Amino acid sequence: MKKLYALFLAAMLLYSCSTQVETVKKAEEKPAPVVEKKKSLSFQFEMNSSKINSSLRGISVIDSLNAWASGSNGTFLRTTDGGKTWNQGKVKGFETLDFRDIEAFDKNTAIIMSVDAPAFFFKTTDGGRSWKRKYMNRDPKIFFDGMTFWNEKNGIAFSDPIDERFFVVTTKDGGDTWREIPSMYLPQAWKGEGGFAASGTSIAVAGKDLAWIGTGGGESARIFFSEDAGENWRVVNSPLKSGSPSRGVFSIAFKDDMYGVAVGGDYKNDKDKSGNCAITDDGGLSWNLVDKNQPGGFRSCVAWIDAFKCYLAAGTSGSDYSLDDGKTWSPADTKSFNAIGVSKRDGTCFAIGDKGAIAKILIKVN
Repeated sequence: MKKLYALFLAAMLLYSCSTQVETVKKAEEKPAPVVEKKKSLSFQFEMNSSKINSSLRGISVIDSLNAWASGSNGTFLRTTDGGKTWNQGKVKGFETLDFRDIEAFDKNTAIIMSVDAPAFFFKTTDGGRSWKRKYMNRDPKIFFDGMTFWNEKNGIAFSDPIDERFFVVTTKDGGDTWREIPSMYLPQAWKGEGGFAASGTSIAVAGKDLAWIGTGGGESARIFFSEDAGENWRVVNSPLKSGSPSRGVFSIAFKDDMYGVAVGGDYKNDKDKSGNCAITDDGGLSWNLVDKNQPGGFRSCVAWIDAFKCYLAAGTSGSDYSLDDGKTWSPADTKSFNAIGVSKRDGTCFAIGDKGAIAKILIKVN
């Protein structure tokens, strides 16, 4: 009986082995690698009609509807319909001044800056119908290059050197009063050194009290840096083209406290792209030259467009943009412009230039 039981178990085991289906674990399939398409932008410079012949240098964009511009022949312009129409005006009694910069806070309030002696700052609170003088300087050496604001109360402006030191004024009440910073707190200017008033953007601010000023015309193109809203300054050399009155740093823009771009070059040779762009990642303490894939020529203005996370630079030989903090640049347009204005609220952009040129910049992500 035991032998029969043993034979039965052996038969059952043999049957089980013969009917078992071998299963092989399939290799785990890896997902196909995702190839991320490289981001690019396209730019359309939609020309507006200003019906003037002035050279426009100052631009301040509030939002998608409201913007202000300023320039030679005492001219200021204002749009309240997104650039479809621009209303022209002049500051009564000062129709011959060259207004190189303008800062606007809303559709009714703006501050306008004239450049040389006697230099004036005027303010309007009624949409340009009337202007009140807020600052005047009769020094024959005065020549204001740019003005900018941290917010609606705190602003700063600077002039070419007076008695071998740059001249800086600040406001803490929205431009109603201006205080002159004692020259002893500013580094000494070099022979021939000055700022450039090509776009009103050779001065830039960030954070609560950071400020930068770009210079040229002398032995080296330099960048001044303040950490206390213009009260004290230090200065570093930049690698931008220098050595003649037409060369240097023409514009500075920072996307935050640390990352910034400086552009310029030689405005007398506006298609030469050597020495026209430098970048910083340490708040302006050091600057590195962009010597490959740089902007296509002399650039008088650079602006950060936060809505598209890009820098846009413009000059008389065209415009370029960068998506990697200024390390590489791609062409945006070939038309001549002096300055770019960007709304901090919604990213609306305008460009301005000679002979009353105004364009609304339409940006598309490809």
